[in-house]
Amino acid sequence: MPNTYVDWATFQGSGGLNLGTGTAYLKRLVMGLAENISREVDRYCNRHFYPVIESRNFDGDGSTSLVIPDLIAVGTLLEDTNYDGTFETGWATTDYYKFPQAANPTARDYGQPYTQLVVNAKSDGDQDVFVRGQQTYACTGTWGYWKVTKNSGATGTLADGTTTTLVISAAATGSVEIGHTVLIDNEMVYVTNTSGTTVTVERGINGSTAVAHTGTGNIVYVLQYPGPVQEAVFIQACRLWRRKDAAFANTVGMPETGQMMTWTGGLDPDVKMLLSSYRRWAV
Repeated sequence: MPNTYVDWATFQGSGGLNLGTGTAYLKRLVMGLAENISREVDRYCNRHFYPVIESRNFDGDGSTSLVIPDLIAVGTLLEDTNYDGTFETGWATTDYYKFPQAANPTARDYGQPYTQLVVNAKSDGDQDVFVRGQQTYACTGTWGYWKVTKNSGATGTLADGTTTTLVISAAATGSVEIGHTVLIDNEMVYVTNTSGTTVTVERGINGSTAVAHTGTGNIVYVLQYPGPVQEAVFIQACRLWRRKDAAFANTVGMPETGQMMTWTGGLDPDVKMLLSSYRRWAV
């Protein structure tokens, strides 16, 4: 899945690796290393930080709660009442509530995902428990740690559902960068190149639907990720990128101080520290 938690401009600038503008750098660092490290961070944390729209099936256990992966929003919740493999019974939004109720996964900084659906005891519906059985529930929704966006300050158009050219109302530099996931209306697109007001994108990513966006008020939003997660990907990517300069040696010497550092591989200790509060323990 095309997605990285750090954009090309961050790596390229003087505060990063101070790289040139060549496409070789771009393809190797952003379209390769940064994307793969973003997925490694997801695996280490046992969760993903990008939003994805899809239906997922769950087993009910006969209790009043249904434990789920990170959830941002529910579209539909359906139940296979008679165990025939068809989800024929829909739950109303008043039949359950999302827990923790104060999670607020669309809020910056302190937003968190929902992790359970709980029967609403005050509902006048017929749903009292999540019935026991394998694959008894299908929940369509937006999954992930959070969905926080930043207004790029530009509007954009996509002529149809297949074109890869997003035309925006202002120069992309400084607002829409290579490696960004952009939200326009309800479609998410992945930025692979920019030139002036022309942005090359991959369409309909993360389960969203590619459609035409031809109006004049289509605000271009850039998806945001938790700061420590971004910093963790940046540190790990820079570390591995610089490894090529050491000719893949096992040790790196610092003659000025007489010190020697041994390459231990794996995630950097500072990366693990940054991710510690986001790690979801597998059960």
